[in-house]
Amino acid sequence: MKVNLTHGAIDLAQGKLLSLDAAGGWTLQVSHGSIWVTSPDMPGDHFIHGGQKIRLSGASRVVVEALRDCAIQLAPASATPKSPARRAAAPVTAFNACAA
Repeated sequence: MKVNLTHGAIDLAQGKLLSLDAAGGWTLQVSHGSIWVTSPDMPGDHFIHGGQKIRLSGASRVVVEALRDCAIQLAPASATPKSPARRAAAPVTAFNACAA
């Protein structure tokens, strides 16, 4: 399934994967549950839990796996003097992959 997001919430069941293209600059927040986040543009793997968030970086694909049932939210970065508003307006293309 391919989804274009300008911002929104996604529920993922444990073991489900979400692949995000062009997500650099967006913020991913976990409302509840736990996720694993990895990308070639981000150093190391990241484990994010309910109430935590991470700012995604780079232009490569970001892969998210639900370690437990979870709800996540994607939001565009706020425009700052160093980051033009065009980045905030760009949609993220999400591909919901398969269950592990």
